[in-house]
Amino acid sequence: MKIMKKKVLSRVLVLGLFMCLSTIGYSQILAWQFALPEPSKGIDRTAKATTNDDNLEQSVLTRGPNAIPKQGNSRGFSGNFPIDANKEEAKKSGAYYQFTVKAKAGYKVSLASLDAVLRRQEVSAHVYRWMYSLDGENFKEVGTEDVIINDLNNNGIKQSQISLAEYKDLQNVPASKTITFRIYAWGGVGESGNQRAFGFGKSNSKGSNVLAIKGTVSK
Repeated sequence: MKIMKKKVLSRVLVLGLFMCLSTIGYSQILAWQFALPEPSKGIDRTAKATTNDDNLEQSVLTRGPNAIPKQGNSRGFSGNFPIDANKEEAKKSGAYYQFTVKAKAGYKVSLASLDAVLRRQEVSAHVYRWMYSLDGENFKEVGTEDVIINDLNNNGIKQSQISLAEYKDLQNVPASKTITFRIYAWGGVGESGNQRAFGFGKSNSKGSNVLAIKGTVSK
């Protein structure tokens, strides 16, 4: 019995050590906040990353053609989404937000995780999925399933962190390739004229990040 306990303890220690080592060296390489130096009005069509690793090209958060800027989400970045019933309709209509990750010449980038604070309104799109592409056309889904947001907190809700470390094609990506991320959302209800906002939540007055990528950038 003691031998079995020792074996179990050893396995737990090894697993814990592996998890610690797997995160060593990662840092925040891209992030967005919308409070400083001036609060956003929520109607910006684009937003440059406010944290951008020196050896990455400037990353810009942009809107798909059906993520219409909406007044009122100060210190945030959101828009009115169409009444798409499912993921395929959202893809066809262009109901997404997008940003890119690209290393500068002579460098390569590896991605570890993605964190986001997302905000929805009562009848808005509320089911989402992150996807990525290395050619800007063919997108792969991140994670094992679509995610539903039920909470209507006006500031947004921090979502579970998404691990990117296990995606081999997101490791050691050279400057010759651009990683494109998109978040598609769907599931709004009501008449098309009664659209409501879906997007990134509000930064606090100190400039908290609502979207962040951790990873490494190296020669």
